[in-house]
Amino acid sequence: MSELQRFVPVDQDTLAGILYRVGHWMIHIDDTDIEEISEKIEEEQMFAILTKVAKSPKAGPLVCEMAAEALRQKLSWPRWAADDVDALEEVGKACRIIKSQGTRDEFVMFSKAVMMLATGVARAVREDTEHGQKDEGYFSWLSEKAGNVVLALTDGEAHKDMNISPAEDSALNELLGILKA
Repeated sequence: MSELQRFVPVDQDTLAGILYRVGHWMIHIDDTDIEEISEKIEEEQMFAILTKVAKSPKAGPLVCEMAAEALRQKLSWPRWAADDVDALEEVGKACRIIKSQGTRDEFVMFSKAVMMLATGVARAVREDTEHGQKDEGYFSWLSEKAGNVVLALTDGEAHKDMNISPAEDSALNELLGILKA
């Protein structure tokens, strides 16, 4: 039996789509894009991170399956993207689902995966708020943090050195707040 099958169908859809929705939301949160190229780079990073999470045994079976389903359900992407405005609300809903029907470890891994994805998308293009995009910095940042599979939820200061836009910084803080609630 798959991990998602233990949830009712509406909750399965929420859990299958939440990682995609968070990534898509972060891509479009940024207000310093000079061209659409930075959004393309951020989207590529989102899919790369989803792929890594789907294959990571450290993420746990539920989170791995959630990431795999987010990648597999391409026909759902437009629907999930259309509801982008409510991404934070949907994160809260996914938190409630996992907290009530999952384990504490599943919730911790879910939270870490969400923050890793959101931070990775924000870091995909280093931004200078005065001059727009600066450089492609996600992989250099990831190599600096190679020992860490995911960001610790307790480290609210972790993204201050990432050279991200104020909108991305605010979005990461809001997201962290929901995950800690």
